[in-house]
Amino acid sequence: MIRTPLLLLTFFCSISTIAQSDSFKQKLDSIQSLRELSRDSNLDIELRLIHAQNALALSEEIKIDTTKLKSGIYLSYRYLDMDNIDSYKKINLKNLKLATKLNDSSAIANVNYGLGYSYSQDGKTDSAYYYYYNAEKLYRTLGNVQSEGEILLNIANIQETNRDYIGCEETAIRAISLMETLPENERNLDTLWSLYNLLAIVSERLEFREKAIENYEKCLEIAGKMENPLYYQYTSKNNMGFTFRENGSLDKALNTFEELLNDKRLFELDVETYILVLGNAAYTRHLLGENIVSVEEQFKEGYKLSDSIEDPVSKVVILGDMSQFYYNINRKDEALKLSKENYAIAKKSNMNDEVLKSLKLMAKIEEGDAGKVYLNKYINLSDSLVKGERENRNKLARIRFDVGKIEADNKQLSRQRSILTIVSVALLVGLIFIYIIISQRAKNRKLKFIQKQQEANEEIYNLMLAQQDKVEEGRTHEKKRISEELHDGILGKLFGTRLSLDSLNLVQTDEAAKSRSQYIDNLKTIETEIRKISHDLNSDFVANSSFIDIIKALVETQTTAYNLKHKFSNDDDIDWEEMPNKTKIHIYRMLQETMQNIYKHANANLVKISFQLKNNVILCTIQDDGSGFNVNKARKGIGLKNIDSRVNNIGGKAEVYSEIDIGTTFKIFIPVK
Repeated sequence: MIRTPLLLLTFFCSISTIAQSDSFKQKLDSIQSLRELSRDSNLDIELRLIHAQNALALSEEIKIDTTKLKSGIYLSYRYLDMDNIDSYKKINLKNLKLATKLNDSSAIANVNYGLGYSYSQDGKTDSAYYYYYNAEKLYRTLGNVQSEGEILLNIANIQETNRDYIGCEETAIRAISLMETLPENERNLDTLWSLYNLLAIVSERLEFREKAIENYEKCLEIAGKMENPLYYQYTSKNNMGFTFRENGSLDKALNTFEELLNDKRLFELDVETYILVLGNAAYTRHLLGENIVSVEEQFKEGYKLSDSIEDPVSKVVILGDMSQFYYNINRKDEALKLSKENYAIAKKSNMNDEVLKSLKLMAKIEEGDAGKVYLNKYINLSDSLVKGERENRNKLARIRFDVGKIEADNKQLSRQRSILTIVSVALLVGLIFIYIIISQRAKNRKLKFIQKQQEANEEIYNLMLAQQDKVEEGRTHEKKRISEELHDGILGKLFGTRLSLDSLNLVQTDEAAKSRSQYIDNLKTIETEIRKISHDLNSDFVANSSFIDIIKALVETQTTAYNLKHKFSNDDDIDWEEMPNKTKIHIYRMLQETMQNIYKHANANLVKISFQLKNNVILCTIQDDGSGFNVNKARKGIGLKNIDSRVNNIGGKAEVYSEIDIGTTFKIFIPVK
């Protein structure tokens, strides 16, 4: 009575645990489904975002950090798809905390990469550099060459923006050495092109123009290997033409620009680059002293195009060259007007180099105090930019120093932890070793006892099998003896009696003949019955029968009893005589158990049983056309557990395949030893 409440409590706790387990699995399945939906490019981007948000919400409910992290990363990708940089940054800051907690190096690297990108889009180059720098170190440790090279490209771009041209060059060259070890696919070639293009720009900034041209030629070589090379080729040729012009090779520059303008695909593919080429060509023609009217018309065409597409970059470049052109031909009013327009657009777009150029030109055009105002603005902005660039370079250097110091401190702490861990492990191993020695001795004694017991059990089992064989042999012998007695003794006498009666038929009275005929019929009936008994006694299904005959008898008996149709096949290559009795007994019992299960549970009409030999393994297949069941949810009954036990006992294995309303297939694999 005392135990009953405890048993009830255990029962209800088990039910609750099972229910919680099912609910947990359902949530995991839902999270996976929502993630997949968030990746489905056929769905609307807003709907994909909702799926990703729901996946993260469910992940936070189950409170598993790895699941939360993965869902958070999926959500960050959706924000990136929508160009929602602020939300992308916020979710990645959360992801970074989780990844750091889990010490997931790959995830930490990827999230740092994402944060570097988001801060670079906000113009916060120091923060972008910090996260890119952390990501690059981790990718290097992980051996992820592709991501390391791409990160170095982003770092080099930041260095170029902050006019750290030497640092930019070093970083770009290091990235190139990595990327050139990778396969030449579209993504890797794009990164390589960007790196050589950056090297060319830096060489141009440092006025190493021959080196810049070499790098642009390398860009063209890389672009030629790409599946869609035109954008890269147009950009490289335009930049090369600009470098020719700055180097004084005006004819080469103009030829390069004219070649681009004659390619009709340029305007269709990349109108922004077309506008830049148009402006560069016009200014080069002006420097070569060509007709002012035609040069002006070309400038106006470029200006009109840039105005129509509302592209600030191309418009600022056109305005800068166009205003310089008007200044050179002494049309200062038009030059001033365009310079002011250029100044406003460049300032709004944070294009500081173009702002400085427009201020410098306006200071030349305006006289007196107005010119001084522009000149002072130019000086102040130039000083401010130089100071800001210097501060940013210092920040980048400080970030490298701080991160390096943190790494050194972490290594020292790691060494101390390693020493402590080694000492602790050594002590623990010593204690475990002592325990193992003591327990192993006890186990050895126990194993020896079990081994002897198993040997005794095996010997008893073999004796039982031998005794069973002798009993069966004696039974068979006795049946044959009885059969022979019936056939040779009783039947002989009855036959003699029948002959005597036949002789009495010679008496020709009707009554006597009728009486004798009845006796003879009776004797024939007795003879037939005794012959049947003799035949039945002499047809023992075991005597002079093989194992497969016994199996056939079992199948026929049980299918008849269970009102089932059956098909049976046996591979003649199987040598059942060489199989141990123990194995054959297990096969017989497993087949018997399986057919009983089919009768009890399957509602089948047909059973197919076959034995096949493949690669020294006998495959026994029992297939029914019954109602089937869910293999994943079904619980094993005693019958199936017994079959598993028997299969394990003979070193085999069993497999069950079932479909609702289709049927069940049970396969037993038995190694031939």
